[in-house]
Amino acid sequence: MKNKKIITIFFILTFFITTIFSNESNFQKPFVVLNEGITSSWITRIIEQENRSNFVFQDFLIGAYVSAETRNMQPIDSFIRIAVFYPISHKFNSHPQSKKNMLNFAFDFIAAPILRLPMWNIATVRFGAGLHFLYQMGDRWNFINLGIVGITGLELPLTKYWTILLNGTLSADYGNFGTNKIIEPYDNVWQYQLEIGIRYSKKSPNRFHYIK
Repeated sequence: MKNKKIITIFFILTFFITTIFSNESNFQKPFVVLNEGITSSWITRIIEQENRSNFVFQDFLIGAYVSAETRNMQPIDSFIRIAVFYPISHKFNSHPQSKKNMLNFAFDFIAAPILRLPMWNIATVRFGAGLHFLYQMGDRWNFINLGIVGITGLELPLTKYWTILLNGTLSADYGNFGTNKIIEPYDNVWQYQLEIGIRYSKKSPNRFHYIK
């Protein structure tokens, strides 16, 4: 009876030790991959009116972005993105407005958890939701927007190490933190962005890719 207990304990210890070493051998350290590309943004700000049409302000901007994403961070990875924009056009109730300051710019920041789902051997679908911040220097006001953002996109594995990125974001913001907050507060502010980027990473190679 005593020998059976010793044998049982031995097998239990062997099982746990084997499991631990097996997990350690399969463990992959967390790391960060970098992405970069070009981006475009459409910003809409609305002042609601009771006896006439709403006041609608629309900006179109183009720029460049850099983003960083974690890998092997369980249960979900994280994503941050910084973009710098230059305003191309400004409209009031669909009518183009002339520029007064050619040095205007915008700074955009996104932070969110990100989920990546492989779609057969074609692409990887990515989506998430998080925090959005925008600072925009305009002709009349310096805008500061803060809100929530939804992210969706595709990763297209071009080669083993090169990946093409197609992303879109949609944010709903509170737009009255800037200098407009007293004279021209907005009732609704939203922004959507489209971007195309690229990633080169040897730490995160593509398991499948179009060009062998």
